[in-house]
Amino acid sequence: MCEILVVTGAAPRTFSTVVDSARSMEYYGSANFGWGVAWLENGRVEHYRSVGRLRDEADAAERLGPIESTHFLVHFRRPSKLSTIQMADTQPFLDEGHALAFAHNGRFVEEAEYRPTYADHLLGAADSEVGFAMFQDLLAAGAPMGEALETVHSKLGGRANLVAMDSDGRVALYSSYEGNRLWTFRDGDAMMAATELHSPDGSLFDLIFPNATKRRVVEGSGTL
Repeated sequence: MCEILVVTGAAPRTFSTVVDSARSMEYYGSANFGWGVAWLENGRVEHYRSVGRLRDEADAAERLGPIESTHFLVHFRRPSKLSTIQMADTQPFLDEGHALAFAHNGRFVEEAEYRPTYADHLLGAADSEVGFAMFQDLLAAGAPMGEALETVHSKLGGRANLVAMDSDGRVALYSSYEGNRLWTFRDGDAMMAATELHSPDGSLFDLIFPNATKRRVVEGSGTL
């Protein structure tokens, strides 16, 4: 039941311009078990994560509000297993070199088969982190980002919306989750991607982004 929001643009914007839409996605998506945001800053990917709720964290929103970036990746959690409510399982995940952020909405049904392979690299218990570890291995072997996301889903199975953002500003998307499709669209001067709140009736646009244009469902892999 997680939700994902990506905001990009040619010119930097502050996180404060993203907060209202992010709060609305958290509220309507019923994702109440942690949230996080990754952004580009001086050629690195930085992030903030919390096991709380954005709408309850006015202090955090105020601290993050002045941050300026051309790219923001926001993730809201409603985990498949409530035993995974801890900071280590909260997304977006970030690699040690601050070169890559990764977010997953859905459930990987074959993660237990691959967990032993990546045990030395895992900090938490969520299925999503297994996907992130596999994704990093695929990139290290030379796979393009979009192809790597597709391979992660083909191996781990289940339902998946996947987003990866690197320190060069590339955003790769992958969607195979009929019950919570991933959309791309333009809103003002921003190009955006967002999951549809587990509500395939247009509510994402009716309630949060009514002025969105160039609306397109992501089918398989894509970019933003």
